[in-house]
Amino acid sequence: MRPQYYYEPPRSNNWLDRLRPLTQPPTAYLIFFAGLILAVFLSLQSNPTVSRIGPRLLILLIAFPIHELAHAVVADRLGDSTPRRSGRLTLNPLAQLNFLGSILMIVVGLGWAYVPINPSALRPNPRTGHMLVAAAGPIANLILAGLVALLWYALLPFIGGFPALENNAFNILSQFAFINVALFIFNLVPVPPLDGFAILKGLLPAPLAYQLERIQPYSFLIFMLLFFLAGRIMSRIIFEPAIAVTRLLFSL
Repeated sequence: MRPQYYYEPPRSNNWLDRLRPLTQPPTAYLIFFAGLILAVFLSLQSNPTVSRIGPRLLILLIAFPIHELAHAVVADRLGDSTPRRSGRLTLNPLAQLNFLGSILMIVVGLGWAYVPINPSALRPNPRTGHMLVAAAGPIANLILAGLVALLWYALLPFIGGFPALENNAFNILSQFAFINVALFIFNLVPVPPLDGFAILKGLLPAPLAYQLERIQPYSFLIFMLLFFLAGRIMSRIIFEPAIAVTRLLFSL
């Protein structure tokens, strides 16, 4: 008998449930714009350790919500109403963020957010549907990196005569693009609960995919072990290619 396709339901004890009033307008808008101002301020600091936090905060405010919204929209279009019912068809970062994933994003530059889906409700079948939903998030990050690079080229004629402004804009936009490229690569690593695992299951024959399902309940443990014990390997796999792609995007 085939095991049921693994489904992690919405978490009723999500840390943001306790802050639910803050996720609603107009408070959510005020928090978002205050976060943007703080991110730009931190990005402009001369201390490298402090200045790195700015683009990472922008990732939490912009890139993570877009990544998760891409998952949610594709799931919704493929027949799964779980994201809609759980309030995740939104760009509101306070509705998408994961506490641990947010902390790691600020500290090490890689993290995650969360949107619940039910693969068994997806068309045309759970494996293919889940693969399409999973691929949408990383693709959104890559597109966002490309759009940021285009924004840089659009701004350059207007700020080229102001070295300080040009340098600050370049640092913010290139760092933002770099982290998006890193997130694209990071999420494609075929380890649960990353998107690459769902993509791998969608590409494999059904019997192998169902065998892989057996390790899904241990995904958080596997991921944490990989994240903390294989840091150098992950750096070579993720950060070095991300640097190369970012340099290409910004013609460096």
